[in-house]
Amino acid sequence: MVNGSAQSESLLFGSHPPDVDPFTFFSLLRWLDGRPLLEVMEPYRQSLLREALFTFRPDGSPQFRRVLTGRAKKNSKTTDAVLSALYKCIAWKAAGQRGNQVYFVASDMGQASDDLELCKTLIRRNPIIEAELVLKSNIIERRDGGGFIEILPAQDAQGLHGKTYLFLVVDELHTQKDYRLLEALEIDRTRQDAMQWFASYASIYRQTGVPLNDILRQHAANKDPRLYVSWYAGTIEEANPSLGGPLGPTREDIEDARLSLPSWIFRRLYHNLPGQPDGSALNADIVDGCIIRGRKSLPPEHGRRYSAFVDMSGGGADDSTLAVAHEADKKAVLDLLIDQGSRSKGTFSPERAVAKFAEVLKQYRISVVTGDRYAGEWPRQAFEKYGIRYAVSSKNRSELYSSLEPLLNSGQVELLDHPTMEAQMIGLIRKGEKIDHQPGEHDDYANAAAGVVDLVKPGRPTPRIRTFESDGFRPNGSMNFYEPGPLERRRLNRGDFPWNR
Repeated sequence: MVNGSAQSESLLFGSHPPDVDPFTFFSLLRWLDGRPLLEVMEPYRQSLLREALFTFRPDGSPQFRRVLTGRAKKNSKTTDAVLSALYKCIAWKAAGQRGNQVYFVASDMGQASDDLELCKTLIRRNPIIEAELVLKSNIIERRDGGGFIEILPAQDAQGLHGKTYLFLVVDELHTQKDYRLLEALEIDRTRQDAMQWFASYASIYRQTGVPLNDILRQHAANKDPRLYVSWYAGTIEEANPSLGGPLGPTREDIEDARLSLPSWIFRRLYHNLPGQPDGSALNADIVDGCIIRGRKSLPPEHGRRYSAFVDMSGGGADDSTLAVAHEADKKAVLDLLIDQGSRSKGTFSPERAVAKFAEVLKQYRISVVTGDRYAGEWPRQAFEKYGIRYAVSSKNRSELYSSLEPLLNSGQVELLDHPTMEAQMIGLIRKGEKIDHQPGEHDDYANAAAGVVDLVKPGRPTPRIRTFESDGFRPNGSMNFYEPGPLERRRLNRGDFPWNR
């Protein structure tokens, strides 16, 4: 190996020979405690960093656009992400001299502070690179102006629309439930050496539309040759490749975590397997099995009878949602699940929501929509303006979910491929005898879907009226139908029956 200072200069200023790979760069550095970095970096990590960062296509461009690393907690995922960011900022010769811009995105402000501190401490322990860098509050700049590392929380990173970069790190990808962040930080595809690096462990969310889940499915299907995935999961030994290593967890650490954490959290953190909350109301695999993948909606069909359930928001964080369904082959088939379409723009209006829903209801030839009893009086009056009657559900949310569970378990429901609905369903938990969403979460889409399935009542026999002769009902001879007596005729004339209220 060449002299350290000379090597440093060649690395920093982009004149390095093409065979300088991450292993060579990291061999110059020391860990926080002064030991050579490679002494605390297990062989599997060395191989991962070399393959992911230094594999090339025939045209000389990097083989991989996206890298996903996943393993259990305390197995150096974030450390490897920080080391990769330093390598890309300092040692990489940017294509076309476009600069070595690195964005490091953490899940929140606390995680961003921790990642920044780790990065700065590593730099201070290594004068060979510290001399060439300027450490500022949340950014680390090359003195030659050739690049930087900016570390920031996800909420701030969403404001970086249109920014070009060489390297993007998203730490704790499992916290991203949708593509808003990745949309803001979409890779510049005209830049051949641009790369995204994702570090994560498993999530409770396993539906399409969640970035972590989508990437793992793409990897399993081998659909993207420019995707590199290193994913350790399963038993404690399988999910913790650094177990007992220089920086890895000990068995005592893991056993202590087992005793102190809920089982579903322990499963995610230390087995790197998708977990569900303790007391989950619905089984995620069963919910997944009822979803018709790729089916986003079904258009109205002539001659088919449809039911509708609406969850009207009072203007809080929840969306107003409408679900439409029908029965076919003794199954409740979800046809449509939509929201009011305006909240994301910050212009939510209950009146506009009702107007939109009324238009959709008329397309499905629905004159009665059922809704939550807690919505108050205003939905009834609002829908009446459009000639639609608003009926109050006889069941609360918890009762609707309780009714939904056996139907899902028996395969009597066909759900739409709707990521938000799916996430809300599998996130439902039992609280004593009630079923509800977790604190800070929502269940508006799940509630609308459960409500309309309950209205359809798939595969259930048509209920027959049971009463006493004293109430005035008289059997008509078939024992299947009844004729009302005088008292019931008066009730019917007033509309004084539950199904007419």
